[in-house]
Amino acid sequence: MKDLLPLSVPEDLKIFEESAFLLPGENQQKFEVIKKMIINDIRPKTNLEWLWVLDLVESSWEVLRYRRMKEKILEIYRVDAIASILQQMDGIGMPSQSRAFVESNSRSNAIEWRDDPTAAFEIEARLAAGGFDTAAVNAEVYLLAQASFGLFDRLMQSAQSRRINLLREITGRRVLESRNKIDPTP
Repeated sequence: MKDLLPLSVPEDLKIFEESAFLLPGENQQKFEVIKKMIINDIRPKTNLEWLWVLDLVESSWEVLRYRRMKEKILEIYRVDAIASILQQMDGIGMPSQSRAFVESNSRSNAIEWRDDPTAAFEIEARLAAGGFDTAAVNAEVYLLAQASFGLFDRLMQSAQSRRINLLREITGRRVLESRNKIDPTP
């Protein structure tokens, strides 16, 4: 039963556990929950495992951060997507000298869509009447956000790769230790 008690970072390694990399607005308590879960699942035994686990916690938090940021990117680009679609709809047949007016008006309407539920309902009705359903809007969002999305996908992939490598190191070390206990070599 003693093995099931919660673990805490050894005193000598506490300097490495500081969550100074948390960004403004990130939740310290949620970070601590993730850290506790990982520590209690892996149950590090040596100082090296503790260092790896602390890096694993940080990498895991980064993955969650990038997922949240991707979600925010979708929100940000949704306004741009609405503006783009409205511009396509409203710009048909307009003379080129009216382009700036159509762009400005479309942008204003998209901001109203974001901020005013009544305007959102009316604009969504216009979009639907023009053949633009939610899937079409989502496609436009992804099209506009592709560069930002690609950046966060690469960052997330890098953090996930670090996380996987850390788990492999911990597992590999434990397998090696268990082999040495079973079949010690001279």
